[in-house]
Amino acid sequence: MIFTKKLTPEQFNPDVILNSGQVFRMKREFKGADGIPDTYSASSGDNEVIFYLNTEKDAWDFVCQESQWDFWQNYFDFETDYISYNNIIRQSNDKFLKDSLKDSFGMRILRQDLWEVFISYVISQNNNIPKIKKSIQVLCDRYSDGVHFPKPEVLAFVPEAELMDGTALGYRADYIIGISRAITEGRLNIEAISKLPYQEAYNSLIAIKGIGPKVANCIMLYGFHFMESYPIDTWMKKIIKEDYSTYNQADYLNYINESYSGFQGYVQQLQFYHKRQLK
Repeated sequence: MIFTKKLTPEQFNPDVILNSGQVFRMKREFKGADGIPDTYSASSGDNEVIFYLNTEKDAWDFVCQESQWDFWQNYFDFETDYISYNNIIRQSNDKFLKDSLKDSFGMRILRQDLWEVFISYVISQNNNIPKIKKSIQVLCDRYSDGVHFPKPEVLAFVPEAELMDGTALGYRADYIIGISRAITEGRLNIEAISKLPYQEAYNSLIAIKGIGPKVANCIMLYGFHFMESYPIDTWMKKIIKEDYSTYNQADYLNYINESYSGFQGYVQQLQFYHKRQLK
């Protein structure tokens, strides 16, 4: 079915979102021409969608199963007013952040499938985006149908040597198998963790083998949607050093938490996207 959503460029820009580092299975299928719009796709868990800007209606059309539309509306976080966040940023004295906003119009923080985002960010550690995407696609091709993400009960019983072969997972294969087995055996409940208060959820995550502070914060932000999460990776360290050089890291995080309380993770995504565009 086709579902139509009226969204301004400030409210929704899939090119910005899919290049923001938060998602690995959203892509532009082809660039439109001669009246045919740019067409995008996304997969998350058991769900898939095609979407494009319908110029006749000046609105976005989303093509998915009727039963999945609620998932996709939640996935794109359409209930959150990101323009209100933008207005606070516009009123700030933070030039780098305001430049980041201008460069990142249409950014949103996605609410991704919990299991998929969990494993995706285990894969992400000490890794780059092209390799992460490739590893995830190999897992989908080899242990699912090529579209949907493989289930924990499948990955739990893959021999480690096999999981490492041709996937570029390396040492991460051991973590993935361990987490998959913990879920399959009922020792780990990701959904239950996602409903805990922030600090309890964070503490539960970093207690899991294969999950450190950066990965935990990514899972908290991009899966659990704790908007106060502010992942610090090499790009963010570079930003603090080069663009906020009057701060040390602790003071910088205090500034972010005090100035942008409740949407720190959104601020991080704007900055991350902007800095990568400047490289």
